[in-house]
Amino acid sequence: MEAIESRKLPYNVPGKYYTTDLCDGCAYCAAVAPENFDFEKSTNTYFVAHQPRDLEEEEFIQEAMDDCPVDAIRAIEALQPQAEV
Repeated sequence: MEAIESRKLPYNVPGKYYTTDLCDGCAYCAAVAPENFDFEKSTNTYFVAHQPRDLEEEEFIQEAMDDCPVDAIRAIEALQPQAEV
């Protein structure tokens, strides 16, 4: 599937996870990870209000990201260390 151009929403707190302007306000993420997502009424979008504080929250955010119907939840992937040759 071709990647769709999107922009990070300004309401996201700093950290690994964020939502983009592809969000259509469906609330799936908030249903799966209510401790981490909040709603911005003016734009009808959800954003990451709290980065995961433990493994359980990390798993919930990952589930929301994997199943988001519009692919609006993203993660900043850490650079993997290069294998020494």
